[in-house]
Amino acid sequence: MDHCSDEERLSRREAAERLTDIAYGLTSGGPIELRIDGRSLKLPVGDDLVLKRESTSNEGRTRLELELSWSTALVSNAPSPKPPRG
Repeated sequence: MDHCSDEERLSRREAAERLTDIAYGLTSGGPIELRIDGRSLKLPVGDDLVLKRESTSNEGRTRLELELSWSTALVSNAPSPKPPRG
């Protein structure tokens, strides 16, 4: 089991750019590419995802957590595309 964790302070624009990178990976059908804990990771993504959203506010501070999860079994067992015959 792999576990990576990272935290960085960002402007609104930088946070939007990080989320846009993730959204692009999801819509492209390829892996999501992330830099976490100083490492570059390519995460294969399945077609059926679960999105969990959680928000808490207290003492003038708001926290929004977004969690995506999916089965990698379907991704890793998918057949490789066959080259065209010619």
